[in-house]
Amino acid sequence: MNDTTDHTALTQPHGALERAQAISRALTDAARRARFSTRARGAYRGGSFASRRGATLVRILTIALLIIIVIVPNLVAVLYFGLLASNQYISETRFTVSSGAIPKMDEMGSVTGVPPILIVQDTQVVTNYIHSRPMVEELEGKVGLREAYSAPSIDWWARFNTKKPIEKFVDYWESMSHASIAFPSGIVALKVYAFSPADAKRIADATVAQSEKLINELNDRMRHDTVLASERDMQQASKDLAHARIQMELERNAEGLIDVGETNKALTGLASGLQADLLKTQQEYDTELRYVSADAPQMRVLKSRITAMKTQLDQMNAQLTTQGEKQSDAVADKTLSGKMTKFAALDLEERIAEKRYATAVAAVEAARILSERRMLYLHEIVAPAQPEESQYPRRWLSIGMTFIASIITWMSAIAAMGFVRNHMA
Repeated sequence: MNDTTDHTALTQPHGALERAQAISRALTDAARRARFSTRARGAYRGGSFASRRGATLVRILTIALLIIIVIVPNLVAVLYFGLLASNQYISETRFTVSSGAIPKMDEMGSVTGVPPILIVQDTQVVTNYIHSRPMVEELEGKVGLREAYSAPSIDWWARFNTKKPIEKFVDYWESMSHASIAFPSGIVALKVYAFSPADAKRIADATVAQSEKLINELNDRMRHDTVLASERDMQQASKDLAHARIQMELERNAEGLIDVGETNKALTGLASGLQADLLKTQQEYDTELRYVSADAPQMRVLKSRITAMKTQLDQMNAQLTTQGEKQSDAVADKTLSGKMTKFAALDLEERIAEKRYATAVAAVEAARILSERRMLYLHEIVAPAQPEESQYPRRWLSIGMTFIASIITWMSAIAAMGFVRNHMA
């Protein structure tokens, strides 16, 4: 009895411990199974993040953005670039614009090697003219530019709508032609895009021809303006010379003098001779006065001669110059010295007019010689050639770039939407 009781007391605690451990293991297995069961996963989706407000809207927006940003653009790109886009051909030409004179390197050009500013300006005149409305109008009349870019065979996206105004067509032409200047050589590279090889070469040839026509018109205008300006200066110089000569002639007639210089020499000679005679007569009078009375007849004759000579000499001196600072300008102008000053001013004006006229005549001759030469030249280095292979559109590149851009845009939109949602939670 005691042995049985002791065995039961020893085995009961041991059996309870095993049962507790078994129950613990069973609960752990049940919890593990419950964690990964379908029902538990459904309950998890129904709570926590999945139960946040707007989850359905977010899923709808994600799918909608995927369709709008990724699927539709890529589908359109594949359809357009793969099936619809028309081939574009490029005809390229290269030319330079140079002056007939030897260019002088300016300070900037000597340091950088860039051509002088005048050559750069002439080149930019041509490149700007290529994309101008007058160029479009000239090409329209010569090669049917609008018709070449609006043919029904061209896809609807690339061709030009003939109903649009000329201003829109000028913008379209600028997108179909590219002109660039390479420095420091100054070579102009012109690329003309068209939808057939023949049209590309034909339009490029007409563009170069029209650019050369512009250069010739600039040459004609510069020649005409140079000669016209020189002839205008010569005509003005001729009028000034004629006016100066008329003024000189009128003054000579008014004064009764042909050559004031010769008249001055003559009067000066006469005055010198009269002065010598007066001195001689005065000496004779003084000598006779020692032996003869002053009242003697011969002495009175000598006295009269001396008085007459002095009067005549004073008159000659009065004709030559004015004595005294109080003489008026009117009296001074009547003297030969005053007339010499007036004639000297007129003679100076006449000589200046003659030199100006001679310079103007030489300028006209130089302008006429220069007009026989061309001052600007368009040198065609590479003539337009007919292309054999289309360069645009680059189909695979365009499709790939569309795909990459759409994926990046879609991912950016999703990230932005998640960022906004997290901050609104």
